Amino acid sequence: MDRSPTLDDKTDELYDNAEIAHHGSLYENASSPDSGVHPNLTDPVEQARQEEEWKRELAEVEEDIQTLRQTLSTKIRRTQDLKQKLGITPLQEFQHDLQSGLKTVTESGV
Repeated sequence: MDRSPTLDDKTDELYDNAEIAHHGSLYENASSPDSGVHPNLTDPVEQARQEEEWKRELAEVEEDIQTLRQTLSTKIRRTQDLKQKLGITPLQEFQHDLQSGLKTVTESGV
C-alpha cells in the first residue's frame, strides 16, 4: 500500500535539493581539504591560522543553515494550515500544477 508523502518527506526533499544546488554552485571554486584546491601555505603557523578560520566559518554557516531550516519548516506548516482553512486540497493543487504545466507546454509550441 502506497503512502502519501508527509511534511517531513517534502521538507527532507527540499533540503536534499537545496544542498545539491548549493554544493554544485557555491563550492565549485572554493578551497577546502576535499576539493583538491589548496592554497600554497608553506608556513605551518599560517596554515593552522587558515584552518581555524575555515572551521569558524564552517560553524557559522552550519548555524545559519539550521536557522533557515527551522524557519522554512515553520513557514511550511503555516502554509499548510492556511491551505486547510481555505479548503485547498492536495488534489486541487496537483490539478492546478498539471493545468499550468500543460498551458506552458502548449504556449511554448514544443
